Amino acid sequence: MKKRKKPFMSAIVAVVLIASVAACSGGDGKPEEADSNAPAGQQSAKLRLLGPTGSNKFIKFEDREKYPVWKEVDKLLTDANLQLDYELVPNEQYNVVIKTRMASGSNLPDIVNISALDNTTVLNLAKQGVLLDLNPLIEKYSNGNIKKMYEQEFPYAKKTTTTSDGKMYWFSDLHKKTYQGTDPAPVSLTMLLRKDWLDKLSLPVPTSAEEYLQTLKTMRDKDANGNGQKDEVLVYDPGSFSGPIAQWFGLGTSISSVDVENKKVVSPWYQDGIKDYFRYLQQLVKEGVLDTSLIGATGEQKQQKMTENQVASTGDYNLETYLEPTIKGGGEYLPLMPLQAVDGIAPAAQIEPPFLVWQKYAITKDSKNVEAAIKYFDTIYSDKYAELLYWGIEGQTYKKDESGANVFINNASDEELAKTGQVPGLRLFGDTVFPRVQFANLEFELSGVPKYKADNELNILKYKPYFVNMNDNYLAIPDDQQLEAKTKILTNLNTYSTELATKLALGQKSLDNWDQYMADLKKLGLDQLLEIDQQLLDRYNSIQ
Repeated sequence: MKKRKKPFMSAIVAVVLIASVAACSGGDGKPEEADSNAPAGQQSAKLRLLGPTGSNKFIKFEDREKYPVWKEVDKLLTDANLQLDYELVPNEQYNVVIKTRMASGSNLPDIVNISALDNTTVLNLAKQGVLLDLNPLIEKYSNGNIKKMYEQEFPYAKKTTTTSDGKMYWFSDLHKKTYQGTDPAPVSLTMLLRKDWLDKLSLPVPTSAEEYLQTLKTMRDKDANGNGQKDEVLVYDPGSFSGPIAQWFGLGTSISSVDVENKKVVSPWYQDGIKDYFRYLQQLVKEGVLDTSLIGATGEQKQQKMTENQVASTGDYNLETYLEPTIKGGGEYLPLMPLQAVDGIAPAAQIEPPFLVWQKYAITKDSKNVEAAIKYFDTIYSDKYAELLYWGIEGQTYKKDESGANVFINNASDEELAKTGQVPGLRLFGDTVFPRVQFANLEFELSGVPKYKADNELNILKYKPYFVNMNDNYLAIPDDQQLEAKTKILTNLNTYSTELATKLALGQKSLDNWDQYMADLKKLGLDQLLEIDQQLLDRYNSIQ
């Protein structure tokens, strides 16, 4: 959204807030009363919830009554004697609305989606008493569902949502993916190589970084796309270490990276393969296979190159199936296993953790019934809700395969599913005021990809060494001093690191001046950053 003058934006926010509250409370501004239609002898507790609308333009929360999955969720809420009033703000306006609303600190809902706020803002709100510490409320009011999810099913969630003083101010979206019931199932981000071009030119799959380079040269020199030009290229941005080629040289994925297996924080700048990595990138540039015009380019610019059938190789998820349909004339991408690059250094995989924690849902100081608010989250963190949220209704949106694993029945477009109403809860109300609780499985993903991609994933499952693409998932919440120090360090350090890495790859800076570069990085706070992140990793691993 374009920036506008403050008075105009304030007017928009005011209109949005008034409209949303009026839709919930009838516009009289009076406290909500208990529902008289509750079961005999009981009164249902009313809760106000504030969050963004969903982003799906076909499957809309406002049409929820026509969806069978909502009827099942609504029954769970009714059985818990809860009556919910929703203040849902359009996605594009929510960031402004939530910041304004929380800053005012008055007339807050019982439960609020504060995912748009960074940790600094959230912890400051907690210090001011605007957000409640959830731990004593869980101890006093929970039926056990919350603890089961946070301590048994998703124990890593507690590690990333517990503050340095042992408090917890928000609930989260929780996700885990397994294979054959219990095995953690990470997917990888890897280099993809045009399989159809390998087949066309009778080329073997490369098994080393050097063979990969020669394969790219051959694809270019033999005009693999058949357009009469030598324009088959590698799309790769050397400015960060998140490109999977970096891991071939044993490097972490970020300037401060978590080595999960060894419980250690490392920086690629200090790892053994770093100079060889830049020498290799310089070779890719010198040979003309790395398209330097796309370094720092937008997604649209890279996609244009993909559409024009010129991308021989790029980095992405090993199980992706969304790139091939965008290629003019079609194509196939083969995911590569980590390739040997340097003698004595085992190539690492880059994986996305099978356990994810994100988003923030808090209980505010204005909650008139914190017991009911905890009951709401007990309902959310129930097995039945998790099934409805991610999979939907058995026989309608999913079924069991021959191994007993859940698989979705209908992979139609959202527009088609909106007509049938056969959707899981995630598409209808995920990312609004309803946290995600996702028990995913790999079996379903493997069923929808070519065998060569499935084989790559099965080989990745227990591959070591590896680095993760989400390092913060393994770091505890920093305290005030740590947060202030990291914030101060990161802006200038990241800028310098990105510029240095790019210029080294392009040969615009010499490796002969390495000691000076290391001195610059230290001066900008790299060692201090690693020390802080190691403390956060240690605390993460100590939380039970």
